[in-house]
Amino acid sequence: MIPVYYGRRFLEETLTSVYRQDYGPPQVVVIEDGTPQGEDSMEICQRFPVTYIYRAENQGVMACRREGAQHLSDVDYLAFLDQDDIWHDGFLTAMAAVLAKDPGLGFVASNARLTDQGGNQPLFGTRVPSLQLEDLKVANQLISPSQVLIRMKAWESLDLGTDLRGGADDWLVWLAILALGYRAAYVSEMLLDYRVHAGGAHNIRRDMIASERRVVDEWFLKLGFTRADQRRFYGRVALDGLVQGIRLHQRPVVLQSVGQAIRDPWAFFAAYRFRRRHKAQGLV
Repeated sequence: MIPVYYGRRFLEETLTSVYRQDYGPPQVVVIEDGTPQGEDSMEICQRFPVTYIYRAENQGVMACRREGAQHLSDVDYLAFLDQDDIWHDGFLTAMAAVLAKDPGLGFVASNARLTDQGGNQPLFGTRVPSLQLEDLKVANQLISPSQVLIRMKAWESLDLGTDLRGGADDWLVWLAILALGYRAAYVSEMLLDYRVHAGGAHNIRRDMIASERRVVDEWFLKLGFTRADQRRFYGRVALDGLVQGIRLHQRPVVLQSVGQAIRDPWAFFAAYRFRRRHKAQGLV
């Protein structure tokens, strides 16, 4: 499932990486999410055996993913590949093998290679992500849905009928799957190229933070989490803001973070213990 919005300059390479996989053949749905005609990717999609859907109005990636999944039939696994990411050869084979061995896994995530014009580097080096539910409640450990393969039964068990914009929609999916009782696994091999560029969602930090707050405020209690879970998240936000503000000499950020810590010292020190434990255990 690939949502596209002004993504034609990336899409051919992305689709080529999908059809190079030795697992399948894959069913691929591309949803053009509001790109004006003339700038859309229809011509590129016609070169591949994809299901292409054009939407005149942009509705966001969560809506695209819900719609795209409905066009798949008789599949065991589901992947949400972003328009500007590239799967390495063998991505699907390696990831599907992990899920096939353990029916208790709801999804599996791989390591990735961050690429830009200056070179590349591993997303996870000496420190690795924790995909335990209690840790994911505090901070999302994954950078992209493109590095994840989902068990279709887990996806179909979700009830996420609300659109979520700003970038944290994938975090909500991971939390919701784990809240159902599934577990998640991590593969250390780099199986994805994640493009770092000016137009990437990773550069719109303000929108991402707002989207994460919506997940915490609107979804945590619906998923069966607690007020303490919400407080721990905001304690982590305050701690990260304090560290960043000091490092970058951003006095307003430091003052705001200190104010949050004073208002809820329990949450702040819970987040501090979280970060300290992760560092000691070699976790992100």
